[in-house]
Amino acid sequence: MALAFALAAPSPALAAPPPYYPPIEYVPASRANYDVGRTAAITTIVIHETDGTWLSATNWFQNRNSRVSAHYLVRAWDGGIMQFVAEGDTAYHARAANPWSIGIEHEYDPRHAIPHTIAQYRSSALLVCAIARRYGIPTDRAHIVGHNELRGTDHSDPGPTWNWNYYMSLVNACSWQRAQPVARAALRTVANQGYVPSAGLEFDDISDEVLLLQWDLAYLGFVDPDEVAGGGSHFGPLTEEAVAKFQQSRILPPTGSYDELTASALVQALLAAPADVPVEDLEMEAESDDVARLQTVLQQLGYIDRVTGYYGEMTSDAVTTFQQDSGIYATGTYEAITRMALAARMHTTVAREPVVEELEMTRVGSIAFGVLPY
Repeated sequence: MALAFALAAPSPALAAPPPYYPPIEYVPASRANYDVGRTAAITTIVIHETDGTWLSATNWFQNRNSRVSAHYLVRAWDGGIMQFVAEGDTAYHARAANPWSIGIEHEYDPRHAIPHTIAQYRSSALLVCAIARRYGIPTDRAHIVGHNELRGTDHSDPGPTWNWNYYMSLVNACSWQRAQPVARAALRTVANQGYVPSAGLEFDDISDEVLLLQWDLAYLGFVDPDEVAGGGSHFGPLTEEAVAKFQQSRILPPTGSYDELTASALVQALLAAPADVPVEDLEMEAESDDVARLQTVLQQLGYIDRVTGYYGEMTSDAVTTFQQDSGIYATGTYEAITRMALAARMHTTVAREPVVEELEMTRVGSIAFGVLPY
């Protein structure tokens, strides 16, 4: 009798989430569709697609016979978040992974013309960042996974229309881990060359200097901008490979390490192929031709609808959105990393060939120097 009463009793109201969580509406799932408590520590966030409407998913989670639930559901058209199961309880969303994961469903129903939307991606990313911060979960693809990526699953969601690069760029922009390098120190760059990071970056480093290096290499055509946007400022195999390819193009030993010679060669390569974006940093209340140039680039990329020459809220919001889309810590100010990301995106948008051209090379001893055209 006591067990029957416990199963029938409604779930208690959730305690208020930490203040850094996005707005959430609580609608409890049927008590038959989750277990109270956890048997393992929370280490993973699982991304799902509903393959149905918001209403149908809500009804399914509240149907005691379905034996299915998720912790959260993110609506398509406006990014509204509904919570069905407390994070401290075990939702039925991923079979063997249930004890150590949090499940987030995303409304998606192509049969009824309900696609994933920017509002949904942004809202979900904020939720993921908050969950990761609360439990110390790394914000990478090893810990933020699709339902289809779990071992032993027979599910295929999220499908090919889920944009992982874009989504992870938003997560990287808002995550507490991503903000730490920014809080620790200013960006370290080559003297008088604020768009080239200082030498000494190593494999497995995570920093703004790594991100600036990646966007420099993307501008020069050595790495895909989408890979940079989703990379989380991490010096991994793709960055090492891109550095090695750049070194080969400059007739340097292709070590993949970012040393003094490579930094010097990178300065020369970027001077030889200047980007058509402002060089100086810009922020709120600036008014100049450089601001107008920045706005022109943002307009061409679809982030702003007019050019005024004044850096107000409109421009700050446009820069912030671009930074979020590009995996850059979103400040709304225009600085070195944003400069090179804009330059790289412009080259991609206009479908230019890689901007690195063959420079005449002269070898002095064992060191190669680029001979610039001036």
